[in-house]
Amino acid sequence: MRTLITNVTMVNEGACFNGCLLINDLYIEKLFQGSGALENARLFSPEPDVTVDGTGLILIPGVIDDQVHFREPGQPAKGSIEQESRAALLGGVTSFMDMPNNNPPAITDALLKEKYSSAARTSYINYGFYLGATNGNAGEVTASPPTGCGLKIFMGSSTGNMLVDDPIALETFFRDYKGIIATHCEEETIIRHNLQQAKEQYGEHIPVEMHPTIRSREACIASTQKAIELATRFGTRLHILHISTKEEVALIQEAAIRNPQITGEVCVHHLWFSDGDYTKMGNLIKCNPAIKTMEDREALRQAVAKGIIGVIGSDHAPHTLEEKQAPYLQAPSGLPLVQHSLQMMLELYDKGLFTLPRIVEGLCHGPARVFGLSRRGFLKEGYFADLVLIDPAHGMTVTKESLAYTCGWSPLEGHTFSNTIRSVYINGQLAAENSRISRKPHPLPVS
Repeated sequence: MRTLITNVTMVNEGACFNGCLLINDLYIEKLFQGSGALENARLFSPEPDVTVDGTGLILIPGVIDDQVHFREPGQPAKGSIEQESRAALLGGVTSFMDMPNNNPPAITDALLKEKYSSAARTSYINYGFYLGATNGNAGEVTASPPTGCGLKIFMGSSTGNMLVDDPIALETFFRDYKGIIATHCEEETIIRHNLQQAKEQYGEHIPVEMHPTIRSREACIASTQKAIELATRFGTRLHILHISTKEEVALIQEAAIRNPQITGEVCVHHLWFSDGDYTKMGNLIKCNPAIKTMEDREALRQAVAKGIIGVIGSDHAPHTLEEKQAPYLQAPSGLPLVQHSLQMMLELYDKGLFTLPRIVEGLCHGPARVFGLSRRGFLKEGYFADLVLIDPAHGMTVTKESLAYTCGWSPLEGHTFSNTIRSVYINGQLAAENSRISRKPHPLPVS
């Protein structure tokens, strides 16, 4: 089946240009640019099966989210692969990479294969899964060729019980693992000390405003320094997730000179919120690493704008509203954001903080490059037709009814975006249009 998208503004590899794009089955068959684009497209494919008028719209590659926390297996009622991938699809995300901290955690090849099998049956978008590191599985993981999209190492504890703090295990992973290592960097000893001090001051009634003090910048910096030192020593392919401080930006910028295989990711909530939002939002924006100061937020924005950090993720982590309304010590960390990460970035573009090419670099090109994804993340002939059509002139308000998450809430409820996601294509198939699922597409693994 051939679909021709005409008169559209395309964003790809640092440029914005007007033209037409022809889809043939799974792939982008042809790009046409310039004043004669439509005439050339008609000559090349005089009778496409479907013609879409892209006048006034923006066409980008599908978003590749390198960090989501779906809750399958173990807690599908909080976020199954099927339901959360539907939400991602509505937001223009066409591929996801899911973390291993489930129940049971994906710490063996057998458990990882079960997740891939489940996604093949139920996912609405292309899928990849990380293998999880533990203090006890270094020998097994490093003895075999890499599987999944990478190895996730929790160098700081978060949801689940997967903290890797054994120095010998860490050194083994960094020395012997042949794929990409993705890290959650927070130094656990510093966090425990800060938490004890907060309990001495507040007892069990710690205010959420203390979250960035407990899970402090010092904890992030110390852990990131450790990961960089190991990666530099062993030449490891290292991807540091959800960077949250200005100091870590500087560390990564300097480290990448010595080892170009060291890259970083920033999450949309660290670009959107600051610690001044805790008073209003409370536990709804409690996440690990913590959202920090406006100065940190500005440094992260500048790092994205200058290309120092080349990947933008959502760290989508659904918890129930009831759980998030518990007191600080009991409330879990994590925000559901995968349905709106693209729109958040587009709004920051409208505010003049980023260019469209830089947003596409962070959400699409960067993840494809870092993880070596074959024929995804770009508007190129012969690449999979994972595409998003954006309407920049018509906004939409986030309501509870519009949310596709299983958890049924968002920290963005009531916010009006200046843009909408018009259409989403998965492997050449129109999968979503005007905030509705058009059909269940045929997604593929991305790793």
